Amino acid sequence: MADGDRAAGTKQRPWRDFLRMKVFLRPYAWRLALMIAVSLLGSVLGLAQPYLSKYLVDHALLRRDMHALWVAAVLMFGATLVGFALTYISGYGYMRLSSEMLFDMRMEVYSHLHSLSPRFYARARLGDLVSRLNGDVAEVQRISADSFLSSLSNVAFVAGSLFMMIWLSWKLFVTGIVLIPFSVALFRHYQIRMNRLARELRERSADIGTLFVETLMGVRLVACFNASEYELDRFRRRNDSFVRTLLRFQSTTLLGRTMPGTLLTAATIAVFLYGGEQIVLGRMTIGTLVAFMAYHARLMSPVQNLLGLSAALSSARVSLGRVLELLDTPAEVTEVRDPQPLPRLIVDGIQFRNVTLKHEGRVVLDDVSFDIPAGCLSVLVGPSGAGKSSIADLAVRLLDPDAGTVAIDGVDVRSLRLRELRSTVVLIDQSPHLLHANLYDNIAYGDRRAPREEIDRAARAAGLGKLIDRLPEGLATVVGERGLTLSAGERQRVAIARAFLARPDVVILDEPSAALDSESELDLIDNLRRHFAGKTLLAITHKPALTAAADFVLRLEQGRLIPQGVAA
Repeated sequence: MADGDRAAGTKQRPWRDFLRMKVFLRPYAWRLALMIAVSLLGSVLGLAQPYLSKYLVDHALLRRDMHALWVAAVLMFGATLVGFALTYISGYGYMRLSSEMLFDMRMEVYSHLHSLSPRFYARARLGDLVSRLNGDVAEVQRISADSFLSSLSNVAFVAGSLFMMIWLSWKLFVTGIVLIPFSVALFRHYQIRMNRLARELRERSADIGTLFVETLMGVRLVACFNASEYELDRFRRRNDSFVRTLLRFQSTTLLGRTMPGTLLTAATIAVFLYGGEQIVLGRMTIGTLVAFMAYHARLMSPVQNLLGLSAALSSARVSLGRVLELLDTPAEVTEVRDPQPLPRLIVDGIQFRNVTLKHEGRVVLDDVSFDIPAGCLSVLVGPSGAGKSSIADLAVRLLDPDAGTVAIDGVDVRSLRLRELRSTVVLIDQSPHLLHANLYDNIAYGDRRAPREEIDRAARAAGLGKLIDRLPEGLATVVGERGLTLSAGERQRVAIARAFLARPDVVILDEPSAALDSESELDLIDNLRRHFAGKTLLAITHKPALTAAADFVLRLEQGRLIPQGVAA
């Protein structure tokens, strides 16, 4: 989504995004209500202390009554101690609740990202996704943990203080609040500016994250083309843009906090002057003014805190909006409500019927129909960009066709349970992804419950025996980020070992021999035939030489199928 579209979406739903948080709040509703009740009780005790100061002045100090002095001191200390305990309990309990709730949100986003198709990831910026999943969710968690409960306490304290001030002297109350509407107007003015700048700040931060991910993943490209200075200059420009936005945001935030507070300070001076006059005229006790000033002074802090929350809430709203945009991205591949069982024994193979697939307005596959026979090795050959890899993505439902059907034994794959389909049909990518872990964990990804002996057999069957014997730590050797300590051929063999562990009925290999020489290529095919005897194998390649080992050959060019034939 473009930045302008995001900004437009934010204006259309200014604060409604927070209402969608109820889905994550619902499981913790009663615990949250308990923490709120404890917090409000603490606020009530806080309201008692200024009134006790009236008793202290009028009944203890002015009358020189030691008993009243001790009563006031004990009550004040007791209220302070109990208030502290309630504040601690509510704050700690709410922190735990917010952490659990935001974990649920992050899990929901992470799970949803797993359901999105390759077409989404072709459009998305990886750095921006990481920024939303990590930075934006963390920002929502930080603000919700720091601000929500304190906001409720501040609102309760403000409401209680206003009531007590009216009860003590309505004339003093009117004097004290006359400037508040002007303070609120200033607050609203700066809040609007902070909303816009907070959104822009998150976008500039995401731009920097995207640059880091792109250049670190392409560090070999940067080195080979002496592009370090160019990349540093790109980073400098993006960082300058981020800093300029940050300074504008901070300046607006400081003005939004201090200007309304300055007006409220002027109101305090007015209360002091009017109250002093009433005491001089004998119309008010000193204790009443002391209590009123105590409420008014304590009122300043929560009011300023509530005004200062605008920046935090604006930042949280922007971050929450960016997270919800991900959750609102529809998954192209979804499971039907009542999935059909997959045939236990595949006898008719895989059928493509009038399949059309488009991407970004371009036709990738154009009305393609063919059969992949069961129990043999088929080879799909064609030049780069012909749409071969899309065939593999459709077979395992990483994508769904725009028209036509893909079926196994005549059963449309869209009617099958995804877990069952992907256990039956395994795809080995041309550039398999390896985790930053050891060889054992990378191979065990094919079956996390497999015993060590079986993992070792799978590794050796995939042709990794010599590598394992050569490494001092064997299967315990860490392969590095994305497996870059291994050669391309070794990474391919790790992926094949995973497939051996998974024991699928159909194996699709996307460019299985791209990183292999001719001899290794033939060894790989022999290994696959032997290990998956009686299973359905489909090798996708641009190398015609592989067709010599095939039982059945398909040719694809420019998204269209060339008449197929049996291999010689």
